[in-house]
Amino acid sequence: MTRRLTSWTRSLTGLLTLVVGLTLVAPPVSAADAAPPAKAPAPSRLAASTAARLATLAPSRQAFAQTAQDPNASPSDDRSFFKTPTGVAAIVLMVAGAAYVAYRIPKDNEKVHSPIR
Repeated sequence: MTRRLTSWTRSLTGLLTLVVGLTLVAPPVSAADAAPPAKAPAPSRLAASTAARLATLAPSRQAFAQTAQDPNASPSDDRSFFKTPTGVAAIVLMVAGAAYVAYRIPKDNEKVHSPIR
């Protein structure tokens, strides 16, 4: 019994092509096209007190400022990651894992003894 799958796969392919085409052709939506809000609602007492508390808890600008590098400090390591000891260890582990998988694939042809099958 041979089934022909071309009848529904062609229509599915056409539908998928149409959806992708419409997605790519659609103009982007921008905030400039939106109408400005008429009037912002007046903040309530709760909102005003919450904003005041948050302003006192906010970190200072210096909390996020980056400190300048000390010119007398030791130079940073400009080597590539794979030239560092950690990178070499990563490469060795990747190669060892791939080799183990390549070694075990032909030997892993035993039947599955599952209670479900």
